[in-house]
Formats: sequence, structure tokens, C-alpha cells
Amino acid sequence: MGSERGREMRERDEESYRYSCFVSPLKTLSASFKVLLRNPKVFASIFALTSLPLSVLLFSQSVSSHPIKTQIYHLEAVAALSPTRFEARHVWKESRAYAISLVRLNALFFFPCYALSLLAAIAAVHSTGLSCNGKRPTLEAALTAVRTTWKRASVTTICVYAVMAVYILLQRALVAAAAGRPGMDLGPVAVAVALAGLGMEVYLMAVLSLGTVVSVMEESWGWDAIGSGWGLMEGRRFSGWALSGILVLGSGCIGWEMEEMMDGGDWWSVGGWRVMGFGNQVLLMCLFGVVMLWSYVLNTVFYFECRRRQPVFSGEPESEIEV
Repeated sequence: MGSERGREMRERDEESYRYSCFVSPLKTLSASFKVLLRNPKVFASIFALTSLPLSVLLFSQSVSSHPIKTQIYHLEAVAALSPTRFEARHVWKESRAYAISLVRLNALFFFPCYALSLLAAIAAVHSTGLSCNGKRPTLEAALTAVRTTWKRASVTTICVYAVMAVYILLQRALVAAAAGRPGMDLGPVAVAVALAGLGMEVYLMAVLSLGTVVSVMEESWGWDAIGSGWGLMEGRRFSGWALSGILVLGSGCIGWEMEEMMDGGDWWSVGGWRVMGFGNQVLLMCLFGVVMLWSYVLNTVFYFECRRRQPVFSGEPESEIEV
């Protein structure tokens, strides 16, 4: 009798877990939209002052670097097919010159992009935090939060960039090792390694994003904030992975559309220069800015859900988020 009751309880818990895995991300998405819709003025101001200029800078960087990247890929292909080592070395030397130009161009855009992304993250996270606590966010309160928390957030984001850089290099090395000789098509093992690495990268982004929110909302920074983000995801790791995947998919679709347009789609000529269609460019920039702002709001709502879920593990009832 006791064993049957225990089996029924386990089955009920498994069904509840499967239900929460699919429903919980939807509830988080719904709550993030409510936060945006109930506070349109402050988030419109944050979008106009930070997210939109950041999107313009990122798109300008992409458009400026695209011809250089195309030339580098072309020279690498030529070097791989060169009949002699002398010709290959000459082509590789020219390719390195373009690569140096690309690094300089990216460095020129890095600091203003980093500053705007930091401002956007702090302002959006703080405003969402006030809304989740039942308070009315204002632009003045967001600016105050920027002045008081930018040091913690900047240290944490530097740690985030370091972790992502190391992981991407490691992932590429594993895929290259699984692929065998360079220039060959990826085999099934390399494809499996790449897909597993992509899934892990999405999860890592969820943890790091939560750590960034922790550095704004709490007196924590750097590795401590990232560690707190990892701990907060206990019991909701699938939800965090799913939400991060949605954000990656959204920004990735915009990036793919941009690449398609630069590779020969919507262009018009001005004095011999190829310029992307203005209307489509403005649309993509605005859409990307909205996705970035929404990502900050979504990660903050997820943070509060994880934080308020902690009492459940201690036997206390789970509280709801006020938006």
C-alpha cells in the first residue's frame, strides 16, 4: 500500500515537473511583456537613449566589417588552393593585413558599444526590478541606478566576456579536432560536437545573463555574481536554457537577415558604392534594439522568479511577481 502511494507521488511529481518545464518559460515570457506594456514611457526612453544607438553602432560595425571579412574568406580559400608554398605564403600575408584592419575596426567600435550596452542593461534591469516589486519605474531612478551600480556591473560583464571568449575558443578547437583535416566537410561526429557545444553555449549565456542581473540587483559582482546566478537557476535550469534559446534565435534571425541583405540582396548604388536599402536597414536596427531591450527585461523577470522560488526549497510557499 505504501509502495503504491509512493509510486503515485513520484509519478505526480514527474508530471508536475514536465508541466512546469513547458509552462514556466511561457509564464516568464508573458510577465516580461506585461512589464513592458505597463511601463511604456520609461522603456521607450531607455530604448531611444541606449538600445537604439547601440543597435545603430552594431549594424554600422557589421556593414563596415563585411567587405573585409569577405576578402579574408576569399584569400583563405585562394591560399588553400595555391599550387606552391610561395604563392600561399604571399596570399596569407595579404590576408593577415586585412585581419589586422578588421581588428582595428572592431576595437574602434568596442568601447562605445560596451558603454551603451552597460547603460542599457543597468537601466532596463533596475526598471524591471522596480516593476516586479510593484513600484513605478522612472527614468530618473534608472539614471541613479547607473551611477550607483556601474562599477559592479562592469566588472561582472568583463568576467562574462572572458568566460564566453574562452568557451568559444574551446568549442572551435573541439569541432576542428573532430572534423580532422581543415577544409573537409564536417562529419557526423563533428556535427554532433558542434550541436552539443551550441546547446551548452546557450545554457552558459543564460547563467551569465542571470549573473549580470545579480550584479545590478544585489551587492555582488564579478565571479560571485556569476556564481549566484548559477545557484539561482536550481530547479529552473531548463527554463533558463529555453528562454536563452529564444533570445538567441530572435537575435540570430535578425543577424541572418542582415547577412543576406549584405551578400547581394537589398542594395542600391550611390556613386559606385553599394548601400543597403534605407528602409529595411532602419527596420532591422529598430527590431534588434527592441530585442536587446526585451532580453534585459526577460532576464530580470526570470531572476525574480528564481529568487522567489528559493523559499520553495525551504518548505515555504512560492510568491508571485507583481508587474
